[in-house]
This record gives sequence, structure tokens and C-alpha cells, in this order.
Amino acid sequence: MPEALIRECIDGGWVPENDAELRLARRVAWVVDAVESRVTGDIDRALLGVGTADPAGRTLEDRIRIATACFDGGVSGQAGDLAALESDAMLTERPDLFIPAARAFAQISTERETSARIALSEQSLPYVFPGDVHPLMMDVLACGERILPALHVDWLRKLTAWLAPAVVVDSAAMGLWFWPVLDVLDIKKMSRELSKRIKRPAPRGARGIMAAYGTRLALPLDPGPHMEDRRIYALSVLGNIAG
Repeated sequence: MPEALIRECIDGGWVPENDAELRLARRVAWVVDAVESRVTGDIDRALLGVGTADPAGRTLEDRIRIATACFDGGVSGQAGDLAALESDAMLTERPDLFIPAARAFAQISTERETSARIALSEQSLPYVFPGDVHPLMMDVLACGERILPALHVDWLRKLTAWLAPAVVVDSAAMGLWFWPVLDVLDIKKMSRELSKRIKRPAPRGARGIMAAYGTRLALPLDPGPHMEDRRIYALSVLGNIAG
């Protein structure tokens, strides 16, 4: 059972090992209470929801992590700073940086949301090489929960089928990029992709992310034998129960 697994880990001295665990743990109050004293880094504590971190003088990666922690906690940032954050992240060509940066900016910028809305209204899907993340995918992951409900159902199905393979990149990065938009994607297309991908070899933690997504889609998926995957899955289940 998920609760028994997490309690066993806590009793064994577990400290959240990555940002996905921290972000999922913050949704379960008793888990936060149990591990708070073990989490010492200011950014890690911000991601857990028990502290704040100052972005001044930080690396780009740390500033993006801090922005993510702020929005997870419902605190918005300055539009100018977040626009620059996305611009800087795009130069790295690293989706693990530019997708969360784009999401942080899109949460407070109507202009950023409008540009995504216009792009997604074109109903034209470019070819994307496996493992790549297209800017249109970034638009969906940045603010799709506010845009996709207005799209025609046939276009939404096509868009979901085109976007869904990016879950491989997301799960490998343990970015939880799909988490906010799962409820507005086509469930059948997304479920089919997850069911197929979770059976393939993946970095540790990736199967846990995919199984966690399954909990949101009422899709039972096996996170596999590795403890990191099982913890991520268990934390997602507990967070869903907690609401």
C-alpha cells in the first residue's frame, strides 16, 4: 500500500532525493511533517513548501527551481524577471529548463498565454523527431489547462496524440510537466501512450512518473521494482487522496 511504503521509507531515514519527490511530498501534510527537519537546502525546502529561497545571484537552473517552488505554492513572480528567465532558458536548448521556465512565465503573463492560444488555434502539427520538444508542445505544457478546453474535440485528439510521446522526455527528467494538463488532454490517447511507454526501458524514476500520471487518469500502471519509482508513484497516490 502507498501509505505503508512511504511510512517504511520515513522510518528508514528517507530524505526526498529529487525535485519530483519534493513536489509530490508537499501535497501530503504528514509526509512534510515527517521529513521537514531532514531537508536542509533552501531550494529543496521551498520545493517541499516549508521555506523560501532568494533567486538573486543564483544559477539559471536554481532560479527556475525557485520559480517552480513559488508557483507550486501559489506565489507569483515579476513578469519581467520570468520573461527573461524563459528567454535565457531557451538559449540552453534544454527542455528540463525551458519548459518549467515557460510555465512560470505563462502563469502570470496574458501576453504569453495569448501567443500560445494563437499557436494552438492553427490546427497544424509539424513533424517532431523522437526525443525533441517542439515550441508548440511547450505552449501546451506551459498553459494548456486554460486553452485546451476550448478546442474542438477532434483537434484535441490529434494534438494529444502528437504531444503524448514527449512524456518520455518529461519522465526521464522527472519534470512533472504533464501534471497540470492531464485533465484537459484526450484521456484515451494519453492512456494509450503511457501504457505503451511504461513497458520500455527507462531511467530510474521515469516509470514512477508515468505511473503517477496514470493515477490521474484512472489508469493502473506498474511503477516497477525500483524504490525511487515506487516512492514517486506512492506519493502521487497519497497526494490525490489528500486532494
